[in-house]
Amino acid sequence: MPLLAGLVLALLLLAPVLAATDAVELDHLALAARLVADGEYARAERVLGQVDPQEEGLDLASYHTLRARVAQERGRQDEAAQAYEAALAHGAGGSVRLRLAQVLIELGRHRQALDVLGKAGPDLDEAVATWLLRAHAQWKLGRMQAAMDTLDEAAARFPQEPGFRRRQVLYLIEVGLYREAAERGRQLLQGSGARAADYAALGTALRRAGAVREALALLEAGRLAHPQDAAIVKALAQAWLDHGAPLAAASLLAGQASLHPELYAEAAELFRRAGHPRRALILNARVPDPVRKLRQRVGLLLALGHYDALVGLERALHRAGLLEDQEIRYALAYAQYRAGAFAEAERHLVPISRPDLFRKATELRRLMQECADRRWACSG
Repeated sequence: MPLLAGLVLALLLLAPVLAATDAVELDHLALAARLVADGEYARAERVLGQVDPQEEGLDLASYHTLRARVAQERGRQDEAAQAYEAALAHGAGGSVRLRLAQVLIELGRHRQALDVLGKAGPDLDEAVATWLLRAHAQWKLGRMQAAMDTLDEAAARFPQEPGFRRRQVLYLIEVGLYREAAERGRQLLQGSGARAADYAALGTALRRAGAVREALALLEAGRLAHPQDAAIVKALAQAWLDHGAPLAAASLLAGQASLHPELYAEAAELFRRAGHPRRALILNARVPDPVRKLRQRVGLLLALGHYDALVGLERALHRAGLLEDQEIRYALAYAQYRAGAFAEAERHLVPISRPDLFRKATELRRLMQECADRRWACSG
């Protein structure tokens, strides 16, 4: 009896441990799902590697879906497509069909993506993504009218969703039908869902179509609606440039550069083109990229005739690796020549081999030789 009681007690103590072990094994899918939801794809892949797909009772639809999600997020699209197909074969839901179509489009398998979407069923036809993917696959197959018809049908089905009209405008811009894009874009902007990107895209379409004045009016309206959007300001600056007003374009970018410092270099270049190199030099000092700042500074100092200042940049240019650029080399040689340092100028001319710059270097050598023979000819 004592022996039997001991065995019973041992079994009672061991039972929770065995149950916990089984629970851990059965929870691998749940853990992987949580990791995928958190964006921890590498860890999710390791957890899925511990799952035996032959295990009795395993939810194979979830298992293959998780494998596909991990593969898709880690850039292995072929593997993702195969896993999504396996998930569908084991009864996965409609969202998996959409993900498979997306992956197939990314792989350039647009006809197959359409076949997958063709089996979507009425439930998935209530999803915006179904229509966008279908239209995109049609467009990539060259079925342009079919794609536009699909988007028209979708826009009628989902009147509050501006994405379909937006996609039509982008497609029309892509093939150069700027006038039609502009007309459809105006309709889009009349709705409440107009975004800054819509103004920028439509303004660009109008400008490319030659309707620069209309582009300016539309983009100015967009800037009022979205005063801090850099894309609108860039598009508006380009429109002013096409209108023959580089100073207006430069002023626009300069005003926005405090919010978007990457615009300082572009604003400086436009001021230079507008004939205001001193203002360009002031803005150049604020360019956040040191190499870009230095490269631009060379051109500005050259334009201003500040040859001594340009010569003084030699060490900085060397540290930045910019002396490998033959245009920079020639600019420095020219500055040395204008500063009267002919030997230093020759040192920078020696590595130049690019045909157009080589011709300029030859001419510069001729000028230096004339100066050496007749110094009075180079005075002043």
